[in-house]
Amino acid sequence: MKQFRHATTLALLTLLVSACGFQLRGASPVPSALQPIWVGCHDGVPTELCNSLKSQFTIGDVQLADSREGAAHLLLLGDFRQNQRTSAITAQAEAAEYELRQTVSVVLQTREGIPLLPETDVSASQSYRFDSTSVLAKRRERDEIERQLYDSLVRQIGYRLVSFNQQRIDEILEATKDQQQKPSQ
Repeated sequence: MKQFRHATTLALLTLLVSACGFQLRGASPVPSALQPIWVGCHDGVPTELCNSLKSQFTIGDVQLADSREGAAHLLLLGDFRQNQRTSAITAQAEAAEYELRQTVSVVLQTREGIPLLPETDVSASQSYRFDSTSVLAKRRERDEIERQLYDSLVRQIGYRLVSFNQQRIDEILEATKDQQQKPSQ
């Protein structure tokens, strides 16, 4: 009887968690309507960011195309920017804290070049303390923060793609077709 109660409680908990839209961390939110998808990173986009995105898609069972021609949709990353600014100073007017910000532009389009998600900037930032007496350790910390920001950008890109089910894609393509057929005024 005790095992039955335990099993029932576990089953109800599982049902509750799945009903609320819970996803395991790392599970990709990319809809099947976008697959196979090709990921292209322009010059200037860090290889580590591009590889992290592809890796996350692979973990999430997203079908990646080997080429643009073999893809139904293209996800293009470009215009990567990383800025660092001082966010706090000491009484001696030295930097005490920095804010690191990364931004990348994202475009989602069909293989034919019809935009589904026009160029959109995705950004992530994080602050960290700076100590001039341990520069090497702070450099390692900054490198780790850069990797964390890449991961944050990857998650945000994935979330931007969530709403692209087949119905929405068809609506965008139909609106684009209608716009192209209207005579110029």
